[in-house]
Amino acid sequence: MDTQELITIIQAAQISGKSIQTMRRMIKQKKLRVKKQKTPQGFNYLIVKTSLDELMNDAHSKAFFNDYPSTPVTQQQNPINQQTQERSAPIITQAEQATTYEMPTQETTREHRSINQELIDEFRGEVGKFNTTIQKMIEQSQSDKQNFFDLIKTFQDRVIVLENQIKQLEAPKPSWWKVWK
Repeated sequence: MDTQELITIIQAAQISGKSIQTMRRMIKQKKLRVKKQKTPQGFNYLIVKTSLDELMNDAHSKAFFNDYPSTPVTQQQNPINQQTQERSAPIITQAEQATTYEMPTQETTREHRSINQELIDEFRGEVGKFNTTIQKMIEQSQSDKQNFFDLIKTFQDRVIVLENQIKQLEAPKPSWWKVWK
């Protein structure tokens, strides 16, 4: 058994013209002999090539083998393959785009200018409204600030007056009998 040729699941799929998943199903159903090769991620299954040849040549297995869908490995429905196929779609070059681009007429350029001018005027109007709103907010903020400082000044003056009144109340009073001395 040491002299047997071992192939990977991918190679077996290419030889048989079936998908990798079909090869895995056949391994699970014990239609193919395999050897497990331990890796840090788990196990890799290596298929004994003679068992694959026997399966493909056996008349009873041919019917079974034909029950599986024939999907070449290179054309599997794989999301990665689909993305690369989409990326390799024909790309229109700038030269081709230039040939399909129609030059605008004077009438369309006038329409675009009038639309652009309308948008510019509308934008300027909005900016003007925004500026006046900001100016009003700044003026209101300054008047609120001044009112706040006036209120604080009034409060400080009132606190000073109250402190002076407390000091006068706490001043020691002469005893009534000392008045006669």
